[in-house]
Amino acid sequence: MSLESGSGNGREAKVGNENRLYVDAKTVEEKLISTKDGDGYNLNTGIVSISATTGMMYVKNNEDKDLAIETVVVGTGAGSYNTTGEVQIQITRNPTAGTLIDNATAIAQNANRNFGSAKTLSATAYKAAASGNTITDGTDIILIGAPNSQARTVASIDLVLQKGNSIGIEVNPNLSSGSVNCYVALIVHLITET
Repeated sequence: MSLESGSGNGREAKVGNENRLYVDAKTVEEKLISTKDGDGYNLNTGIVSISATTGMMYVKNNEDKDLAIETVVVGTGAGSYNTTGEVQIQITRNPTAGTLIDNATAIAQNANRNFGSAKTLSATAYKAAASGNTITDGTDIILIGAPNSQARTVASIDLVLQKGNSIGIEVNPNLSSGSVNCYVALIVHLITET
């Protein structure tokens, strides 16, 4: 069976000799469409001074839509410290306990990336209340090594949290002494089914 060309007939499509449909299309990334629709967010702990391995961020998706985590950003620096190795960033799937979760300290920023949107993300989102906060249970799924000096590490992780799923992010600054200022940010968007 072949397609018949409607070329020149107003609202009908043109079909070539090899039964290929002619189209004029634009490709737009899903995350940009989500942000335009008011469904893109920046989640950030704000600065936390840490001297040991610390559960820095916990996020649980409470939305009916899936939550896509595009990127994790970890910043370290501006402290008085001696390092013994690279900074280690551990990402855990579905943690359920630990002092990070028990303390329930709200993150510093849960901001819509569309400045004209009044939508807010329905998520449980906590940050470390103090150095040494813990994340327990769950499954460690991603380990990222980062420079041990003042640095900003950006990693594309492309994870999806369905409703009720959660993520925990722990940072080990690998210090022999002192402390370092640290923050964790997630760039996320809600997935709209097409």
